[in-house]
Order: sequence, then C-alpha cells, then structure tokens
Amino acid sequence: MELHDAWKKLEAEKLSKPLDARFDFKKTSKHPVNKLIRNFKITLGFSVLFELMFIYLLFVFTQPLVQFFTGIMIIVYVFFIVVNYKVLKNLERTSQMDGDLKGTLHQIYDNVNASLKFQRKAALIIYPFAVTAGFLMGLSEEKDAVEMMQKSSVIISLLIAIVVLTPLSYLLAVWMEKVSYGKCLKQLQELIKEFDKEESENPDIAG
Repeated sequence: MELHDAWKKLEAEKLSKPLDARFDFKKTSKHPVNKLIRNFKITLGFSVLFELMFIYLLFVFTQPLVQFFTGIMIIVYVFFIVVNYKVLKNLERTSQMDGDLKGTLHQIYDNVNASLKFQRKAALIIYPFAVTAGFLMGLSEEKDAVEMMQKSSVIISLLIAIVVLTPLSYLLAVWMEKVSYGKCLKQLQELIKEFDKEESENPDIAG
C-alpha cells in the first residue's frame, strides 16, 4: 500500500512540476548544452593555437611557394576561428534565453548540427591545401620547392599524398567530432524526445 501511495505521489509531482524545471540546463554544468559550450571553447582554443603555429611557420619557411600555401592555411584557420566563435556565442546567447525550453533545445541542436555539417564539407576542400602545404615544407627543408615541383615524379607523389591523406584526415575529423559533440547531441535528442513524450501524455502541460 505504501508503495502504491508513493507512486501516486511521484506521478502527482511529475504532473504539477513544470516540465522546463526538470530539464533546465542553466542549473547544472553536466547538461549537454553546457558540455557543448565547453567543447566549442576547447575547439576554438585549438583553432587559435593552429593559427599561431601557421603564422610562425610562415616566417620559418621563406620560400615563396611554401609561404603561399602556408598563407592559405592561415586564412583557413581564420575562417574556422570565426565560424566556431559565432557558434559559441550563439550557444551562450541561446542558453540564456527565457521561455520555451524545448524550442531552445531544438534551436541549439539544429544550429550545432548545421555548423558541424558545414565545417565537414569545407574541410574536404581545405585538406588538399593542408597536405600540399606540409608536402612543400618537407621539400623546402633541403631543396628549392619550385624546382622540385617541376618534376613529374614529385607531382605524382603529391597527388598520391592528397588522395590518401584527404579521406584519412576527414575520417579522423569525423571521429573527433563524434567524441567531442556526438554524445552531447544524442543527449539533446533524448531530452527533446522526453519533452515530446510527456507533452503527448499530458496535453495540459504542453499547453
């Protein structure tokens, strides 16, 4: 009998307690939204670190051809810094909004997914330039890069490196993305489904 009474009390509390209050990500650092914010800060930090590294390499490798591709990588990381900074600020701004928590979670989930998808597509274009920059740096250690690039064997070697390393780099990036964001996004999906479930079971709460 006591178990039955306890269950009824729990159900009554579930119905009376606002849905948003039970999923409020502002109250815990372990919430997936807060984890996403933290992970985007880490990603932004690494982007800045790589940007500084390529700026340093620009002065270390003085051959014009090498500097040209190093300059492209500097521009690329400026792009990644700007994109991730905008996503981070949008996450922070959205997470502070008062109102429909389910709608906020949907917005965060959609925005993060769209950004990651866009960055994956952009990376497929960028990786060949990154491979070329690294290849030319290796050539310029002992020889003139422009002179070496006039040899068909060197060009073939570069093309093979691009064909092999581009998909490998992409797969590595996708794996790192899943490690950094996959679990958080899955938790967001589960929270949104929980909202949908409770709203369907309790139409008065949804209203």
